[in-house]
Amino acid sequence: MKRLAFLATMGLSTCVLAVGLHTEVQVEATLVSIEQMWVDAVAHGDRVTLDELLDNSFIETMPNGARRSKADVLFAPALPPGSVQTLGNLKVRVLGNVAMVTGVNHYTPASGLKTIDYAFTNLYVRRGDTWRVASSHTTLGSVHDV
Repeated sequence: MKRLAFLATMGLSTCVLAVGLHTEVQVEATLVSIEQMWVDAVAHGDRVTLDELLDNSFIETMPNGARRSKADVLFAPALPPGSVQTLGNLKVRVLGNVAMVTGVNHYTPASGLKTIDYAFTNLYVRRGDTWRVASSHTTLGSVHDV
């Protein structure tokens, strides 16, 4: 009987762990998707999407040390036509209702110009079932040829 109880407990523990891992993988995929939606929204000046993604408490610290609020981001112009942003080296860490995404934004201001790498750390908070960006900190990385 003790052996059966032990096996049942092990089986239940395995199921709970599998569900937890599955949920964490889903959260990681969601956050990576939000990162791409954010980049696309900035590129196209999509203020509606930015308003949905950014928490009302959002603060961004830029490479030069300047800080921008959600309102500042919403009223900023779209990126110049022909500019390209691609994300790389994304790492997601989920800590309950808070998550951190780190990575590199490879930004090319226009065709034929040098690409600038910006390393970033974005902090997310879960509000109900929705993840929102609460903070972003970006530093200047390297500049290289396309």
